[in-house]
Amino acid sequence: MLFIHLALTKDEAVAVLTGNYAESISLLDRIEAEALEMADMMTEGLVKQFPRQFG
Repeated sequence: MLFIHLALTKDEAVAVLTGNYAESISLLDRIEAEALEMADMMTEGLVKQFPRQFG
């Protein structure tokens, strides 16, 4: 997931630098969704690692 997130971030930076602002906005939406998915995955891992603290 991190590699996908970084690739999207790079693509978004290129879109801004080349003046393709519509593509930049589209990529920002995808970056946000990917970041939220990563956060959910990390949270699930923490809950599984420390079940008593989240019971």
